[in-house]
Amino acid sequence: MTITKFTHATIIDGTGNKPIENGIVVIEDEKIMFAGKFEDWKDAEGKTYQEMDLTGKYILPGLIDCHVHIAAECLPDSTMTGPWGWTSLIMLKHAQNTLAAGVTTIRDVGGRHHLEFSLRKAMEAGLFAAPRMSLAGKLLAITSTGSEWYDGMYREADGVDEVRKAAREQLRAGADLIKVLATGAVLAPGEKPGAAQFEMEEIRAAVVEARKVGKIVAAHAHGIEGIRNAVEAGAKTIEHGTYLNQDPKVMERMAKENIYLVPTLKAGVDIIEGNKHGIPDWIMEKTKATQEDALLSLRKAYEMGVPIAMGTDAATPYNFHGENALELYHMAQAGLSNMDCIVASTKNAAKALGWEHKLGTLEKGKLADLIIIAKNPLEDIKSLADRKNIEYVMQGGKFVARQFVSDAGIPEELMAGAWVCCS
Repeated sequence: MTITKFTHATIIDGTGNKPIENGIVVIEDEKIMFAGKFEDWKDAEGKTYQEMDLTGKYILPGLIDCHVHIAAECLPDSTMTGPWGWTSLIMLKHAQNTLAAGVTTIRDVGGRHHLEFSLRKAMEAGLFAAPRMSLAGKLLAITSTGSEWYDGMYREADGVDEVRKAAREQLRAGADLIKVLATGAVLAPGEKPGAAQFEMEEIRAAVVEARKVGKIVAAHAHGIEGIRNAVEAGAKTIEHGTYLNQDPKVMERMAKENIYLVPTLKAGVDIIEGNKHGIPDWIMEKTKATQEDALLSLRKAYEMGVPIAMGTDAATPYNFHGENALELYHMAQAGLSNMDCIVASTKNAAKALGWEHKLGTLEKGKLADLIIIAKNPLEDIKSLADRKNIEYVMQGGKFVARQFVSDAGIPEELMAGAWVCCS
């Protein structure tokens, strides 16, 4: 059996601890055997090692995006329509772009007609390289215009009994979590982001069903009343949290109970900044009206100790899969330290998914999902969004993506059966 050693790199292990210079990461099969100082590791007798000298390079855990829509196309009007076969191909392309950008795990919080479950099955069967996927299936909403705007993404449910049934349907399909719309949406016509939608009792019904099988609820929530309802009902993550800044007591409770904020700043930036053709006026107006509060809410939540997990909301208008790490730059601009941005996309993100036992940090016994990069992200967090900076992507001990350069030094047995290049 061959054991892989990455030597002489600087390790940023995702825990928030100080980087380890002249570090070594040792991988056996799909898991990490050791990650730490070079001088603290000793080769075992009788073992065969394959070494890659990474002097001058940096090793991080694979990034985790807690809020994507893999079936959406990033269209200017944000709609989701068209043939299912086309959607399946779009999902595969999105998955490859995301993986090549160093994001080895995604949480999809609203797919299309459950097609995303087939994508995950194909990935797990080794047919294609793709990120690990935590899937919500169809998101739960009150009767809404969104169900027409996003074909196959919504499961309308009115009242506690119908919410309970809708949640059970997603869990039967294989969902890892339940997504509920606690408030209106920016990207649904005729809805007000600040307005509460599901009542607290309806959200609690979804929470109860999820907890029966050890799973959690993620709550889309812009307005403070909807955020309060979701927190009171037991949601594990608050998606967007735009007007969270209006209630410090809710932030205190989120910090105390480890309820994660997934801020999705990039979605707003990609609409507002630059000359973006085709975006409807109503989307532009609502985005401009909410973006400053979104920044303020993240800043205040961070200061009050609310746990933050990275999410991009790919693929809202012009919010492309594969540009996920730009969210970290926007989070830093809002006041997070570069190290805390990394933790938000590794350790915290894994906790938000409930997968911290296997992902999120470079520690013994965890899956060997990692990226090897050329630049120090603690000095330039935006460098993580530069595809040329992501030299290698490893998932479960296999290289699944790399820059289109010589593959000298990578033994054939370490290349995944399905992988993508990153040129």
